Amino acid sequence: MGKYKQVREKFTVGDGLDASEIESLRDEMQEWVDNMSGTSLENTSRYQMAEEAANQLDQVDYIGLENIWEAVNNTECLTKDLKNLEYEVVIFKVKNRRQYPSRAYRLSNTISAINGALECLKNFLEPYEADEVGDIRCAIDEVESTVQELDGVEFPGMYG
Repeated sequence: MGKYKQVREKFTVGDGLDASEIESLRDEMQEWVDNMSGTSLENTSRYQMAEEAANQLDQVDYIGLENIWEAVNNTECLTKDLKNLEYEVVIFKVKNRRQYPSRAYRLSNTISAINGALECLKNFLEPYEADEVGDIRCAIDEVESTVQELDGVEFPGMYG
């Protein structure tokens, strides 16, 4: 962690509920797997880790972030634009600006942002009755469980 520093950063819920970084990581791992397929590297632990990471990250299509916005749009009692709610979350940034964060830290930062957005939404919805915002709460719970599974993804290291 010597290369990284913890920073509190502000997000909006709309920005925090973005899975594009997870999609990017999935595509990187899938590209690794595709490039190693059919070579002598196909039987290595690195190949197996890359393949497993790609498969785990493939869940991004099933996270259900769009379900939250669909439920919000179908809820008439909400007058505030929830995408603009702000919150803060701790993320990791590389100390040397010339370096890029590792895949593990990129995933960790994205998961932190998503979890922060979900917590912000839950806090905002707290005063509402269950029958008014129940669909949104269900969608949030589904996303939380899927994101928890992504937290265990392990990426192959540079040397093995």
